[in-house]
Amino acid sequence: MDLRQLRTFVHVAELKSFTKAASFLNISQPALSRQMRLLEEELGTKLLHRTGRGIWVTNDGLALLERCTALLNEFESIRVDFSSSAKMAMVTGTVGVGIPVPAARILTNLVANDRAAMMPGVSLRVVEGFSALIHEWLISGSIDLAILYGPKVHRVLDREVVLVEKLFAIMQATDENRARKAISLPELISKPLIVPHEPHVIRDMLDMRAGKTPKLLEVDSITLMVGLARAGKGSAILPHGSVTEAIDAGYVVAVPIEEDLSWDVSICYSNLRPLTEAAQLTMRVIREEMIHLVKGGHWPDAVLK
Repeated sequence: MDLRQLRTFVHVAELKSFTKAASFLNISQPALSRQMRLLEEELGTKLLHRTGRGIWVTNDGLALLERCTALLNEFESIRVDFSSSAKMAMVTGTVGVGIPVPAARILTNLVANDRAAMMPGVSLRVVEGFSALIHEWLISGSIDLAILYGPKVHRVLDREVVLVEKLFAIMQATDENRARKAISLPELISKPLIVPHEPHVIRDMLDMRAGKTPKLLEVDSITLMVGLARAGKGSAILPHGSVTEAIDAGYVVAVPIEEDLSWDVSICYSNLRPLTEAAQLTMRVIREEMIHLVKGGHWPDAVLK
């Protein structure tokens, strides 16, 4: 058993796919499978089961995954701490940042407020997508940082919760809906809901709190969500700030939900790869911009954690 085997095991267990792990680690799938077989033989237990839908991690595998994550994180910290005896006079590098669609305004404001000038040697590579895709990019190493919603869902991802944001029912701008002070969750789910495909934090909220299975229209585009809500095809559940322009234009209304649905907004990164100085600086600047937006009243219905 060596660090290479343990690192391989962690990637297979988190990605739940031999194919994806082999591609990320740049090794052949037979070689990866052999590493996992030898690891199971040495430990004398079954760690992974292959199924038609991917990889299932056994209880022993989950226990090993937790210990491997801590071990590899400490190993990477030691390597980084002793890899260089001198700090660079100026932080440089390229940093990949994943932004979910509702949070795109964060980076827009960061540039507009000249806060990015605090890191002149850093080039940002920004990618936008829904949370499930951003999770995969972060785990695979395609990006360094991400702004994500909801609870921590992977052991290899660390997060810093910056704020909590309230969610609203985004509904057609009828006279009835304009007059609403609030809507209850049971009433909301009694009608069609416009939601992203699984997995998504909003779907998890509905599974936990809905008294019955609502009728769903699955859409992975906020523009299309707003368009469907405007046409009266259903209601979306989104933060107010992500649809401000449509609300101001009178296309839809944001109605408070009586049960007060909200989600954590966090800056996340993989704990298997040490953050570069450029990534650390970028994380600090993004955090400061998020705090600035909330304190300045430019992030509606958000409170600092």
